[in-house]
Amino acid sequence: MYRRWLRYSISRPQLVRYKSSSKVSPLLPFRREDWLVDANSIKQLPKVGGQRSRSAGRINLAELAKNTIVKDVTFHSTLNLAIRGLQGQALLTETPAEQPIRKEAWTRLQDELARQLESYRPAKEHRITVADVLQPKHISSLLPQLLHVDELTQQQWEGILEVPQAQKVLKFRHVLDAHFKLLYHEEVLPKRVGSLSFSKRTLDISNPAEWFPEARKLRRTIVVHLGPTNSGKTYHALEKLKKCDRGYYAGPLRLLAREIYDRFQKDNIRCNLLTGEEVINDLDTLGNRAGLTSGTVEMVPLNQYFDMVVLDEIQMLADEQRGWAWTNALLGVQASELHLCGEPSVLPFIQRLVAMTGDKLVINEYKRLGKLEVESEPLHERFHGLKKGDCLVSFSKRKTLDLKLHIERAKKCKVAVIYGSLPPETRVHQATMFNRGEADILVASDAIGMGLNLSIKRVIFTSGMKWNGAELIPLTDSQIKQIAGRAGRYKVAGESDDATGGSVGKVTALDMDTLQMIQNSMRAPIKYISSAVLWPPDRILAQILTKYPPGMKITTLLQHFDRDIKANPDNLFILPNIEGRIEVMNLIEDMDGLSLEDMMILSNAPLRDLPIPKKAFLHFCETVAKKETKSIFDFKIPLNFLNSKAVTDEDLKLDLYEELHHVFTLYMWLQIRYPDYFVDLESVKSLKHHCEYIIFEKLKFLKKNPYKRC
Repeated sequence: MYRRWLRYSISRPQLVRYKSSSKVSPLLPFRREDWLVDANSIKQLPKVGGQRSRSAGRINLAELAKNTIVKDVTFHSTLNLAIRGLQGQALLTETPAEQPIRKEAWTRLQDELARQLESYRPAKEHRITVADVLQPKHISSLLPQLLHVDELTQQQWEGILEVPQAQKVLKFRHVLDAHFKLLYHEEVLPKRVGSLSFSKRTLDISNPAEWFPEARKLRRTIVVHLGPTNSGKTYHALEKLKKCDRGYYAGPLRLLAREIYDRFQKDNIRCNLLTGEEVINDLDTLGNRAGLTSGTVEMVPLNQYFDMVVLDEIQMLADEQRGWAWTNALLGVQASELHLCGEPSVLPFIQRLVAMTGDKLVINEYKRLGKLEVESEPLHERFHGLKKGDCLVSFSKRKTLDLKLHIERAKKCKVAVIYGSLPPETRVHQATMFNRGEADILVASDAIGMGLNLSIKRVIFTSGMKWNGAELIPLTDSQIKQIAGRAGRYKVAGESDDATGGSVGKVTALDMDTLQMIQNSMRAPIKYISSAVLWPPDRILAQILTKYPPGMKITTLLQHFDRDIKANPDNLFILPNIEGRIEVMNLIEDMDGLSLEDMMILSNAPLRDLPIPKKAFLHFCETVAKKETKSIFDFKIPLNFLNSKAVTDEDLKLDLYEELHHVFTLYMWLQIRYPDYFVDLESVKSLKHHCEYIIFEKLKFLKKNPYKRC
């Protein structure tokens, strides 16, 4: 009975429809009929183990009769309706090449259901969760979930199905569909991918300079400015940039890009601002943009010609998260001169890369302006040994705020704080308070390592260990040198208080073990960078994706790509950590209406793993998918907390406002890329500024650590 019933859908006329390819974006390789690059391998796929033939014998009804579930008429009819209702959707495809793949997965689903019905034995206890239903981990959960759909509340099902009063047939259909997708993406498609040769689907990263043919038409002059912190290397590059007609300063942080923009404006030098979240065009009376732009490295336009481009903190090309932006800019910038500012550790790599690109290399080396002394003893008397102008370096938000409160109580002085999750604008305010003497002491995380200009007299390390997200690890020599080098810094980025020298900076620690670690690191020889992090531009990645079977999830494709490259490592280039990109893709890739181009753009969004921003981001992505036009007030964001009374309300924590600020930043990031969908930018800026005010005031009146564990 079940065999005949389960095969009913296969014997019916096919419900497959094909959409016209004329309306499909050229950026959607998954939709083209020429997707498959090796038709012969598809025809010769190995048989799937355990799959039943249509001519297989009937199910042993006597054996099945022992199971009460087979006698349940309601279960039988509901399952029958769910399967018949789902078949059309499961077999619906947009290309003929995809049809046999989906049909194979559908057949596998029916065979697996029949097998589970034949061998089913009631379990003493079986619980299902919302997570299990949304994303099953194994096909063996198919029948247990069908039998226990009512263990989830009606409210939970309404949330999953997004319909009021969810009927049981819809619950069954969802369970079947989730397991169909599991088979399709985790078992059937990967086997098809395996039939394609490695050489046909991998990406050659041995010479990524070829990805940028326009830059290869130029013989650029690459000028490197190498030196330790506070050596004036960026200052010299900026002085030359000021004299260019067409130039770009590419900084590591938007607050640094803003600082250079403000500096140029103050010096009456016309300049635009271009960051991921903010665009300011300096227009003349005729509406012409300024020739100079200050921005972040990710925003460097590689399709535009410049007289000169400055890439600051070039050693960041080895960063496993963002290094690809420096590497791509270094390879792809179209400029007569490309000035690279950074640590000496990057020089051997630059020399190898220039040999690849054929450019001319000029090397300028600088020494620190002003002395840097490591003290022989740790800080005496703990907090009582602190002096005005000291900066204590901590490596967690909780510890940073703990230190602020303890020092203010012990020393009766004002303490400014800087840590990574603070809005950049708030960090600037805190730095300004410290530089002007309005705050006596600064407590900061390693966020001070670059980007902020601080008048620090002495850097005090509170620890030599840092949490990397999984475990405590010791600071590297490079990190210690970068942070310690902030002592004795000039007050203004790129400019000194005098042209020949600087103040003496001092470095110490709270304990002798940490101090000895600092002393060893400061004496350690330079550890040279041997490879750069690389990720292909979207157009290159799209070309590679066309070599995979149709319908495969982009996350699966990226994982295959990542694995293939790592299995064939290149000495000069490595891949970034793509976990963040994969996580974002997992959130959005099943949304109807998003093109491949949309998903590539959205996967680069600066999304933090926080509840309010993640929820808002999903709604933002739905707006893109539906091509709707909305303002910030059209989304369910808890704007009611943006009340000035919140400043003194200790129940409203700092992290709430940090999350809200991140939502506004995300909206501004999306508005730049989708200006027709996200409107009323001025309102968002106003909300963002008010949120920054609340955060600033909360820090000012902080009485207890909101992150302190009870």
